[in-house]
Amino acid sequence: MVGIGVVFLLRNMGMDYLFPHWLFSWQMILILVGIYSGFKQNFRNNSWIILIAVGCFFLISDYMPELGLKPLFWPIIIIGVGLMFILKPGKNEWQNLKSDLNIKKLPDLPDISLHQTATNIPPDRSDYLVVRSVFSGVVKNVVSKNFQGGNISCVFGGAEVDCSQAEINGRVTIKLEMVFGGAKIVVPPHWAVQNEIDGFFHGIDDKRRFNPDATINPGKVLILKGSVVFGGLEIRSY
Repeated sequence: MVGIGVVFLLRNMGMDYLFPHWLFSWQMILILVGIYSGFKQNFRNNSWIILIAVGCFFLISDYMPELGLKPLFWPIIIIGVGLMFILKPGKNEWQNLKSDLNIKKLPDLPDISLHQTATNIPPDRSDYLVVRSVFSGVVKNVVSKNFQGGNISCVFGGAEVDCSQAEINGRVTIKLEMVFGGAKIVVPPHWAVQNEIDGFFHGIDDKRRFNPDATINPGKVLILKGSVVFGGLEIRSY
């Protein structure tokens, strides 16, 4: 922020010849936000890659129109997001997922629509939550009595996770990565929620009912980490 302010100050003082014109474009804002998000998360998330890629793509296409890159934007984005999800899962995450599923074949589940309520969603009894939402909506109804946390990734999509029937022991963490997307998490009223989410042009809306027991004696703590860029998160309890 200090660096950006200094650059704009020098520009407004008539020293704009020191900086190229593209440095003050909206594309550079995306690139800078991506770099900041990457440093903030030790480059462990994927949102910084998406922001820098989108910024660079439109920066090059605007200043080099003869390349004709704009019609290629959406195909490249879809391919890139797909490759990102293929290459991202680490060994430990897949081991946790396989352990939760007991290496068994899942039964066929009915089609799920976001218009359904959480009570109509087949229960998810796994202890580890994995949500991947790309240009779509995902609904999960977690009922594990030993919930261990998980990952929620939304890229141009949304997710609704109902943990009102789940239980945790001690402190567990859900990592969120949302770019142009949003999520809703429903938690039991006796859980304490610790928000450690960073973001840019984002909103965190906590609509839980106040429970003094969860504040005074937080024996069950849900930690929310990650980054939200051009998106939002809603937290509820019933």
